[in-house]
Amino acid sequence: MGYVAAYLAVFLGGPALMLALTRRGATRRTLRMGAGGVAALTVAALLAQASFGLVALAMLWLAWVGAVALGVRIVMRQIRTKRGVALTKALGAMACVIPWIGLAAADWMAG
Repeated sequence: MGYVAAYLAVFLGGPALMLALTRRGATRRTLRMGAGGVAALTVAALLAQASFGLVALAMLWLAWVGAVALGVRIVMRQIRTKRGVALTKALGAMACVIPWIGLAAADWMAG
């Protein structure tokens, strides 16, 4: 059951969170708030790394999803077509799971 919950959280929850964060257009205020959230999650993960291993990993992943959403919002400011915005969001949703694919590959290679 734990693997199913982790799969749902990572491969469905991450892209869904990124899509929710990019629902509206980017303003300077929302870009600053997004950058602040990413920085806060990263610092909190680094401070909690020694005592909360899995929690720190989850915070780093949430910071990654926030950074991807921030990048998608910046690109969306430059794109004027609906198809371009949809493609940008699709690529961002796929990028949310990249760290977990790399982690699984490293675990597989380490045996």
